[in-house]
Amino acid sequence: MILGAAVLSARSRGALPGPGERRSSPLFGPVALFVFLSVLSALFSTDVVRSVVAVKGLVSFSLVLLVALLVDDDADAHVVVDAFRLTTLYLVLRGLVDWFLLGQDNVDARLSGGLSIYMTYAGLLMALALVLAARALTRGGPAPGRLADGLLAAAATVLVGLTFTRSAYLGLAAGLLVLVVTARPRLGLVIPPLAVLLVLVLPSGVRERAATSFDRNDVTARDRLAMWRAGAVMVSERPLFGVGPGRIKALYPHYRQPGFVEPSVGHLHDNVVNVAAETGIPSALAYLALVAVAALRTWPLARDRSRPGVRALARGALAANAALFVAGIFEYNFGDVEVLRLMLVVLALPFAAARGTEPAA
Repeated sequence: MILGAAVLSARSRGALPGPGERRSSPLFGPVALFVFLSVLSALFSTDVVRSVVAVKGLVSFSLVLLVALLVDDDADAHVVVDAFRLTTLYLVLRGLVDWFLLGQDNVDARLSGGLSIYMTYAGLLMALALVLAARALTRGGPAPGRLADGLLAAAATVLVGLTFTRSAYLGLAAGLLVLVVTARPRLGLVIPPLAVLLVLVLPSGVRERAATSFDRNDVTARDRLAMWRAGAVMVSERPLFGVGPGRIKALYPHYRQPGFVEPSVGHLHDNVVNVAAETGIPSALAYLALVAVAALRTWPLARDRSRPGVRALARGALAANAALFVAGIFEYNFGDVEVLRLMLVVLALPFAAARGTEPAA
């Protein structure tokens, strides 16, 4: 209903394209393919009724279409990012309240920012920090706005550290690396000392948590390996259509492998493994195509010096895409609806902005 109201409102004020105008996005192809394969998987599911109900979540992918329809140029796109700035401010302030007043300051009681789980909170902060940092590092925008973006990005980065979420640590590092390469290559020289400084000022519990990121003997690491092995068995038995959307939790006890820690899980803590196990290998390839197309088609926009507004959006999209992909190696953030919706909007914005903003001569 909300999506329909937005489209009707846009049409009433002439924001939608007319019959002779066609708006597209490079993301349409991989998104449509992923949605089609997911629906097809539901029809071949181990429990068709439950899977058909589960695919209702695919409506989130219509955000790519809505961005193409409703965002006319880079000015519109930056209004959306301005809203992200307010969201980031709220999440940062809420995280500080949780840490200092509610006692969510350890690995057993982690920051959640009022959301359902700390991983969602960390994933949102991670992506938002990179989008705002991209605008702060791109010349051409108003100085006060860039300063506000930079300060909020820095605060969000610190809050990501305080979530004790190692997948977000790795994703944020990957995103910052992409951002430095595209926006300020010379900053690469100061990143290592800044990273060391950040580690030193963070609480000792956070440092200890980060140090276990690649420890195969860590309890959660062992559990993830067991989940991935279970996912591999699911894929080997049902490679084309998987076990069906929404079926991982119910079937995991049957497929779990030696070394597991949690006897029942809702997902397999890896985007590719989970998508392949749930909806099949072709569907997993469609997810990878979405990530690859977004990166390859955004890269030229991130290097376009003639359009600073588009360039800032593209840099943020590139960085957020890399961060979410790397974090998604250890966490199923592609199935986290809040993070997924943010990802789809962020990836779609540069293309909508570029369509309405012609390169300077």
